[in-house]
Amino acid sequence: MLAVVLGMCCLMDGLARAEEVRVGFVATNFAAEAQARIAGRFETTAKEKGWNVQMLNSAGSIDTQAAQLDNLLQMKVDAVVLAMAHPQEIRPSLEKLFAAGIPVITIDSGYVKGVVADITSDNFGIGARMSTYLVDTLGGKGNIIVIKFEKHQGSRRRGKVLDIVLSEYPGIKVLAEYSVVATKRFMDDTRSAMETYVTRFGDKIDGVWCAFDQLGYVAGDVLSEKLKGKKVVIVGADGNQETMRRIANGAMSASVAQPFEEMAAMAVDIVEKLTAGKSVAEVTGGKKIFYAETPLYDALNLPRQ
Repeated sequence: MLAVVLGMCCLMDGLARAEEVRVGFVATNFAAEAQARIAGRFETTAKEKGWNVQMLNSAGSIDTQAAQLDNLLQMKVDAVVLAMAHPQEIRPSLEKLFAAGIPVITIDSGYVKGVVADITSDNFGIGARMSTYLVDTLGGKGNIIVIKFEKHQGSRRRGKVLDIVLSEYPGIKVLAEYSVVATKRFMDDTRSAMETYVTRFGDKIDGVWCAFDQLGYVAGDVLSEKLKGKKVVIVGADGNQETMRRIANGAMSASVAQPFEEMAAMAVDIVEKLTAGKSVAEVTGGKKIFYAETPLYDALNLPRQ
């Protein structure tokens, strides 16, 4: 009897292993807080479901990301999730996954033909809210520093909307514009640029527009060190926990929050349904892009911690 029970247990264990969901998660740079938030929630939720998850960090390298996708193809994973990727630059590797029938879900990467869906925010809307908040808070007059990030499609769109908003506000002068380079040292490089601007312009700086929140941390730190007592309006996007703390203590002014954990959960849900046998059409209803809600927070409406 014991032998039969053991045999049945082994058989059931073998079936469980055979049906184990294997997923590759690739983020462009874990050093970016937003990507770390997505990765953390995705890994936790996937492991709770008993999935075998490969968490991969491309560390800002397109070549590394392409190689990681090629490795996931060789591993014959059941699905791939890409966070803040640059799909057009890794297109050959993506095409291999498509040809193999491996579904690819992207998060905040911009939709490209072949992926199941892109889960993202309306970055044109984010750009409008953060930009109008800045110029309106300044009363339509003042001098600003602009810190853009052109590499990522979402933050690039925010920057383009800023340019449109500024075209309607002749009283706002851009003292300098810095474009972030996607490297491991992006925070240090941004800090160096901000220190240069503070040395050059001093207390002429009335506001700083930041493509995403971490850049606002750097700007705020430099300004508080160099221009003590000067109130500067700093806006960003993402709504990280550190951002909320800084808004509460006055180190930042506002941020358009992105629910990255929700995006990760949405990706898990899509993978789960696909690996359960549902078709892409059944899972997505034909939608290619799924948008998350993005409220703007300042000192007046901060969520309770």
